[in-house]
Amino acid sequence: MGINEIIMYIMMFFMLIAAVDRILSQFGGSARFLGKFGKSIEGSGGQFEEGFMAMGALGLAMVGMTALAPVLAHVLGPVIIPVYEMLGANPSMFAGTLLACDMGGFFLAKELALGVLAGIVTIPIGCIAGGLVAMYSGVQINGQPVEFTFALILMNMIPVLIVAVLVALGLKFIPEKMINGFQIFAKFLVALITLGLAAAVVKFLLGWELIPGLDPIFMAPGDKPGEVMRAIEVIGSISCVLLGAYPMVLLLTRWFEKPLMSVGKVLNMNNIAAAGMVATLANNIPMFGMMKQMDTRGKVINCAFAVSAAFALGDHLGFAAANMNAMIFPMIVGKLIGGVTAIGVAMMLVPKEDATAAKTEAEAQS
Repeated sequence: MGINEIIMYIMMFFMLIAAVDRILSQFGGSARFLGKFGKSIEGSGGQFEEGFMAMGALGLAMVGMTALAPVLAHVLGPVIIPVYEMLGANPSMFAGTLLACDMGGFFLAKELALGVLAGIVTIPIGCIAGGLVAMYSGVQINGQPVEFTFALILMNMIPVLIVAVLVALGLKFIPEKMINGFQIFAKFLVALITLGLAAAVVKFLLGWELIPGLDPIFMAPGDKPGEVMRAIEVIGSISCVLLGAYPMVLLLTRWFEKPLMSVGKVLNMNNIAAAGMVATLANNIPMFGMMKQMDTRGKVINCAFAVSAAFALGDHLGFAAANMNAMIFPMIVGKLIGGVTAIGVAMMLVPKEDATAAKTEAEAQS
């Protein structure tokens, strides 16, 4: 049994605990039947529900872009492929530079790939870590082993590094224009995803091909079950993983509260900020809701950590499990190392007076 399978077994263990809590909550609660242990798992049933209900939000974000992947590859390919070849990188990295793996980045990368490389989505240091782990993880595509060499990883980091540097410089020297640019890009992306979703649904229900070349969103004639997964099936698979991922984060935060608070002290931030980092591993939206209770240092560290580490034990884990099981562990390692590295950078950027105030507040809470 490999590390990827062990991770999935752990997820399913927490899923079963949450299922038991949800069942017992209908008859007075887990504490009534299981005593102290039942009290320790109360609330996980709610996270069980949250994991499955995430299917709607995931579908809204994923289905349209997934259906559009071959169309975008056809339109952008003539421009993207020569540029990336000139840099010595695989064109599939373009998708991962702009889109998260579960927002169409993976499928667009597959369409643009000129070899066996699939986009690795994270910041450069996370790319190195994930790639190095992937070297020894037995990753296969179409039954053939994928060889990740250090040179291959570095070459394919070049476009990501260029974009990261440009974004950093932009945020440093023209922050307002960069933020406006991000907002415009986000609106364009929502419009594009909505267009793709609407066209894909019309094609599925009426057979009208409003946009030529769209991928089917359900199983199509000729698809082999277990080998080809369409958008709706992928979303369902992700939700099955989230049934265990969300309860796991909740229960680990509860069961290991003291060690986590110790981490907060080491980083000189308050307890809410420490809890926010754990929540980010499943989904960064709860973390943003907690920000008003964080100190300044905690806010900076949480935002930096979330850039790479967000969804490592949530949506992205579910996506990796659904599409390429062998990449589960490399994905987690890459995202966590990228997040930890970002924390180090953030700690150097936070003013000393904020750090001192955070430390005082953390000591007061303890």
